[in-house]
Amino acid sequence: MANFTPTTDANAIPTVIAQEVIRQFPGYMNLARFVSTDVDWTGTDFATYGDTLEVVKPGSLTVKTKTPGTEMDSQAPTADKIDVSLDQHKYIDVLDEDITKLLRKPNLQEAYAMNMAIRLAENVEEYLLGLHAGISETVSWDNTSATTIETSFLAIRSWFARKKVPLQMEKGFFADTSIVDKLLTIDKYTSDDYTQKGAIAEGAIRKTYGIKTFESQLIQTSGSPVARHNVACTKYGFVLVNRPMPLDGNGKGAMQSIMIDPHTGLSFRLTESYSHGNLGTRFSIDLLYGGSIADTNHVLEVEST
Repeated sequence: MANFTPTTDANAIPTVIAQEVIRQFPGYMNLARFVSTDVDWTGTDFATYGDTLEVVKPGSLTVKTKTPGTEMDSQAPTADKIDVSLDQHKYIDVLDEDITKLLRKPNLQEAYAMNMAIRLAENVEEYLLGLHAGISETVSWDNTSATTIETSFLAIRSWFARKKVPLQMEKGFFADTSIVDKLLTIDKYTSDDYTQKGAIAEGAIRKTYGIKTFESQLIQTSGSPVARHNVACTKYGFVLVNRPMPLDGNGKGAMQSIMIDPHTGLSFRLTESYSHGNLGTRFSIDLLYGGSIADTNHVLEVEST
């Protein structure tokens, strides 16, 4: 077995914690696990803050009638493009003057990683929910009683049906805690006959009329009295775009590497260095991303008070 030294410990621990952050990160994602992603990367096309990427949306198609003895009329649909700016550069930076002790305390390593994963995931989540202003249609949620709640669920289901969203397509309702707390006090919405247990395994509270309800503590609010901007969507409602950043620090007093979350495809940059001024090891995890409403027919604001 290799002997650990202060040097090898200091070099290893940032990577160990970063890997643990990547492992835990998807577990704290909510809406961000329910959106389309554009994370294509060739291995060389690094991005910088402010870059704008074009996300392609399929063009419209029409059904035509085939007349005997005539050629079919081919369609060349014009794809729409959404410009998404990589304008969210977020990081967590840690300095530890005695980082070697962390290697002897795996529980502390895990706690560091958990806190970093939570903060990064919340940041992405809050950003996506903040895009609600670009949603074109809104329905109201009435939390008064079981009857009004059922009417509200049916309004969401009916909206998706009118927008030609397939019934079997997964739909999520990302709701404020006040809505979830009310749902969990009504027998009708806590019985297994009315809902499906499988939803809980996926992190949802319940599945009602084909809509999975997820609790979010980051629902945006505005006005007085307070209006809560809950969101119902399919994976095509939002798009989350992410690209790796350059590794310019390598060979210049720092060690940098790219780490990719296999579940979401999001890429993170790990930077490690020794801080002479603080006589400690310094490491950071950062990511660069942006987002947009992708298809207004697949995302609905559900306003509650």
